[in-house]
Amino acid sequence: MVKQKYKIVSAGLAALALSPLVSGAPVMAWGPERPTYTNQKPADHATFNSITNNAAVGDERDFVRIEEKNSGRPYSSEIILEAGKQYEVYIYYHNDASETYNDEAHGYVGVARDVRLSSSFPESLAANERAAVTGKITSSNAQPAAVWDEAYVTAKEAVTLHYVTGSAKIYNQWGVNGSTLATALFSAEGVPLGLNELNGVILGCDRYSGQIVYTIQTKAVEEGGDPDPDPEPTPDPDPEAPDPGPTNPTKPAEPITPEELPTTGPAEVALAVVVVLALAAGGFYWYRTHKAVKKATTKARGRK
Repeated sequence: MVKQKYKIVSAGLAALALSPLVSGAPVMAWGPERPTYTNQKPADHATFNSITNNAAVGDERDFVRIEEKNSGRPYSSEIILEAGKQYEVYIYYHNDASETYNDEAHGYVGVARDVRLSSSFPESLAANERAAVTGKITSSNAQPAAVWDEAYVTAKEAVTLHYVTGSAKIYNQWGVNGSTLATALFSAEGVPLGLNELNGVILGCDRYSGQIVYTIQTKAVEEGGDPDPDPEPTPDPDPEAPDPGPTNPTKPAEPITPEELPTTGPAEVALAVVVVLALAAGGFYWYRTHKAVKKATTKARGRK
């Protein structure tokens, strides 16, 4: 799908660009109850998603919708999820103040400030379980200060749901068109919206409206398996860190140490020398004696 499907340039052009893509009657999952307006009679102050006959999306209070990615079908407020597929969440925003109130002469009462968007979706669903995908728009000076809506998803089978990293983008006619939104989108605080920069300022009138689209990936859950099959990623090793060596090195055998070492002082050394000399002298004496005895024996035999 081309990006043009996400643009809203005016009520008339938006109807041509988006009416085939977003449809379905509101399912009354929105809030709070608030005054409503029409294209012909917009608000005289900053307020979000309260026009009931928007040419592109119909009742703006139904501003969160979902559909299988690249299906060609319009976004809707309720679908059935299947494992192994991607789904696009569509969130529309529009400050319904008349453009007349954006100027200094009217005290800029039509300009919404500190505008933020937050969203959520279930992490897992059992077979046939139904849950909400939510969107919430807040502003420090809009009336009311927060508006929200829900789309509903029902799992055909047990699945886990995962945000496709980097898929959350804002689309409008201004400088931030196509910008990727931070994952703080899925926090309670949300992320700021904007026109030429994401500074939280949205002027009144449909030409300052836009939408956020992000993708969810579904994965099947094996029977009896972990409802969250994705393990925590192992961090890459630090190339600057020293080599820690083998994970399980073989420990060398410890040398056997005798319980008591022999005494090797000076007295013991001298005694050892005396013993060695005595043994040598004894050996020499035995040799001389043995030789003399042998000689005498030979002579005695000769006289006979």
